[in-house]
Amino acid sequence: MASKASGIFWTWVHSSTGPKTTHFWAPVCNWFFPIQALYDWNRDPAKISKEMQCVLVCYSSLFMRWALRISPQSYILFCMHLFNATLQGRLLIRRLTWESSQQKAIEDKPTN
Repeated sequence: MASKASGIFWTWVHSSTGPKTTHFWAPVCNWFFPIQALYDWNRDPAKISKEMQCVLVCYSSLFMRWALRISPQSYILFCMHLFNATLQGRLLIRRLTWESSQQKAIEDKPTN
């Protein structure tokens, strides 16, 4: 049993999507994008960059499709970009909601 598991492991290591290729390491390194989004989850909305969040949502949306179009398909990369687009989109919504509330507060302020 151990030799069979070992054989499967070494087959994967030497495969076209194993850790000896960029098809493995590129998605692994890209996980730092959603990790940063998780780090920013409770950040003050005033400090969230609306432009950067838009760029990251578009970037991840485009690369989700690309991850499934390349050969061999990279499901690790697809999952990372799906997770990243979701988190960055949530941060973008927080920023837009904050801007809307700030604008409403300015409009509702009584003038002397």
